[in-house]
Amino acid sequence: MRHTLLASAALLAAFLVGCQQQPPANDQLDAVLWTQTSIEHELIYRQVFASATRQLDVALATPDWDALPLPPRRLAGLPPAVIVDIDETLLDNIPLNARDIRNDQAYGYDRWNLWVEQARAQALPGAVAFVQAARQRGIKVYYLTNREHSQVRATVDNLRLRGFPVDSPEQVLAAGTPTGHCEQAGYGKDCRRQWVASQARVLLLAGDSLGDFVQAAHNSLDAQRRAVEPYLGWLGQRWFLLPNPTYGNWYSAPYGDQDDLPMARKRQLKQQALQLQP
Repeated sequence: MRHTLLASAALLAAFLVGCQQQPPANDQLDAVLWTQTSIEHELIYRQVFASATRQLDVALATPDWDALPLPPRRLAGLPPAVIVDIDETLLDNIPLNARDIRNDQAYGYDRWNLWVEQARAQALPGAVAFVQAARQRGIKVYYLTNREHSQVRATVDNLRLRGFPVDSPEQVLAAGTPTGHCEQAGYGKDCRRQWVASQARVLLLAGDSLGDFVQAAHNSLDAQRRAVEPYLGWLGQRWFLLPNPTYGNWYSAPYGDQDDLPMARKRQLKQQALQLQP
């Protein structure tokens, strides 16, 4: 009997120790794991950028080719350009998310700002070759990013360190930029795209979010579908969309973009957003 009690106590102790060593739950774990460790993520990036590179010659040879969702405009005489997003399109910031998961921390803007200033992000697969191919064809690259305007210098440094051509900091159009009088436009990219349209014939857009292509009226799936509907034929031809399962408008839409809600409430609302019927 004594041996049985001792064995039971040992099992209970081992169980309790095991429970204590279980890592805390984190809603981003699987998304970050897939992004960092799957060959599929790497190959999708290479595939998208290879397809985009092939389209450059097609677009250059087509005088009325325009990748911007604007009314028809006069393109004759405008130099060619492409517009590309930076974060999770060209530069990989997911190690910051991975660190938060390991440390059981919520996302923090202080750590993000430090990360940007350190210029530590690496290039994503295929991205440098695509941007360099555009430049070799005489196509100007505009980098549209929702990093803050005060972070342009650090962003230019990071891009150049990874081999992306940046001739001038003016090519990096960050949120709040005075270029094109876009200071008051917030994080929407329409104003900055329209300014580029005044300077160039835009051959191609690349990004990881719908907002890198067109602005929806609201952060809802229905509004996003309505916004993109007229341009579905441009996917894979003028617009090149990359996957980002770690963050974006979709992540905060279920809880109405209310970032100050408790995590338990956010998770409850995300659960409720799941669709159980086709």
